[in-house]
Amino acid sequence: MGSGGADVTAQAEPTVDERTRFEILPFGRGEPEAAELTEKVRLTVTCSPKHGPDRSVEVAARLRALGHRVTVHVAARMVRDRAHLDALLVALAGAGVDDVFLVGGDVKQPLGPYAAGGDVLRLLADHPHRPRSVGIPGYPEGHPLIGPDTLDRVLLEKARHADYVTTQLCFHPGALREWILVKRAAGMSIPVFAGVPGRVHPGRLLELSVKVGVGPSLSYLRKQHGIQHLVGRSAADNLYDALAPQLADPQLGLAGFHYFTFNQLLETWQWQHRKGAHAAGKRPAEAVDTAR
Repeated sequence: MGSGGADVTAQAEPTVDERTRFEILPFGRGEPEAAELTEKVRLTVTCSPKHGPDRSVEVAARLRALGHRVTVHVAARMVRDRAHLDALLVALAGAGVDDVFLVGGDVKQPLGPYAAGGDVLRLLADHPHRPRSVGIPGYPEGHPLIGPDTLDRVLLEKARHADYVTTQLCFHPGALREWILVKRAAGMSIPVFAGVPGRVHPGRLLELSVKVGVGPSLSYLRKQHGIQHLVGRSAADNLYDALAPQLADPQLGLAGFHYFTFNQLLETWQWQHRKGAHAAGKRPAEAVDTAR
């Protein structure tokens, strides 16, 4: 792992809209598309079960060298030992990465002593290279492998040591709002980023939705709009329209949107600008030139 972005932090940081995050994969076209963006944004780099967190850190360093702010997913089950964790954090600090998102990870057998994100989160509390902020996941529609009681208990425990929550993909704005309100009533006070789809190919979106267990959302989507709601790529539009007005609701404490782009970054970024321009009463051309 290198620290290819270290020189960026010595320069004046560009202005970045921290209310909007774009998630990309640490392989394929996500990184090249990030280089084509005409503004600097907050990018989050996932942790691939095949390549592990080391690849994500390497990609993050190159994205930082481009001037983007970066969040790196670290899968606890892919951290081999304390020395490996220390090396990851040192490399992230050297690259100027200020945010880590801790997840358990998709590998069935842990590569080291950490079976869940909370195991690593506790180690970060007084770590000399703890990033400025640390995020944890939330599951409005549950987790396919973890019971609801366990999910609720662990979320509240982790929230005491984390800085924000990002929710798993959810197509049902009412379900997302209700989940947040219930967690607020239970004592969760940290900000929440709403995890929503970007402008993603509908087949890929359906595939992932089934994998992560958002069946109730898909049922809602079909009842409300039919399957063409996904085929026409309007799921992102409808979720944005429903949730954007709620960003100002103090009961929810929404920090912004986290877009699952699946490396369709440019299209999602351009779409997001058009939506933001429309909400502000501007013509899209006033917000961004989307010509490529």
